[in-house]
Amino acid sequence: MKSVIITKPNWAEVTELERPTIRPDEVLVRARVVGLCESDVALYQGKRAAEYVRYPVTPGHEWSGEVVVVGDLVQQITPGARVVVESLVSCGVCRNCRAGRTNLCEVGYDEIGFTRPGGLAEYVAVPARQVHILPENASFEEAALLELTAVVAHAFQHTAPQPGDIIVIVGDGPISLIAVQMARLYSPKVMIVLGFREERLELARQFGANHAINMSREDSQTIINELTSRHGADLVFEGTGHVQAVEEACFSVKRGGTVLLSSLEASGAPLSVSNDIFILKQLALQAVFGANSAAWSEAVQLFSNGSLQLAPLISHRFSLDDFQDALDTITLRKNRATKVVIVHK
Repeated sequence: MKSVIITKPNWAEVTELERPTIRPDEVLVRARVVGLCESDVALYQGKRAAEYVRYPVTPGHEWSGEVVVVGDLVQQITPGARVVVESLVSCGVCRNCRAGRTNLCEVGYDEIGFTRPGGLAEYVAVPARQVHILPENASFEEAALLELTAVVAHAFQHTAPQPGDIIVIVGDGPISLIAVQMARLYSPKVMIVLGFREERLELARQFGANHAINMSREDSQTIINELTSRHGADLVFEGTGHVQAVEEACFSVKRGGTVLLSSLEASGAPLSVSNDIFILKQLALQAVFGANSAAWSEAVQLFSNGSLQLAPLISHRFSLDDFQDALDTITLRKNRATKVVIVHK
């Protein structure tokens, strides 16, 4: 089978590997579509923290596929099923797993696409407990975005928007645009999106944002103050991980409000805001690491019942052989890229 292998930072190749065998509690999935994101770029460039990567590795943590073989102990999953797979591998029995925090398994960090082979191989062996079954007619392309959807669902599990809230979404990338769609389901009074790319901000408006502010030519804080009578937002979702965006989130939230952090900052740059802002505003700062199993289930349910529009987020499609071009499209932001996917033949 074909597979992308990142053998070391800044060195990737498409090669032929043996098709993996499975254990009795695993399933073999034929990967169909894989989403790429900044985490894959950081993995390729060697910017991911050493304890969260294991080279050589086949990337691909956002992906969908079709079951081809099931292990002898696997029940309720059959060959031919369309599926997505939780990327964070959990044991299911430790204290955190039993408490529902499967993304923080105490056995240790283990993630498909970073420490074990991911969806940029034609076939992937995965634990059956990580698998979520999709409708028979599910789009593989759209389903590849369910990992991002699960992260947003996980964030809202911790601090759910309330009807009548004023919500600010910082960022106009795929996860932020999914957050717009999911926040809309909670009936906010006003939803404001901050970004720099006009084509993405237009999508935010289509998805339900009342205001989409282009920060390259508008003063976001002045507008937020006007829209909130200088109080700020009840809830701010930060979807980029960039230091400046986190600081923008802290400036945008009201006193006593909540900031949700969902994304990593690969550069390791520190915040420049004073600690006083957290005290003076009595901020609740809630970070989430990936998604737990319950969030994945919610993401699949929302997708299955038609609550999400994921297809408009996909801007570029590449083949497995064009992995490097796909990465370059993300890093160089070519041709107004929003979501880049690799489609297996």
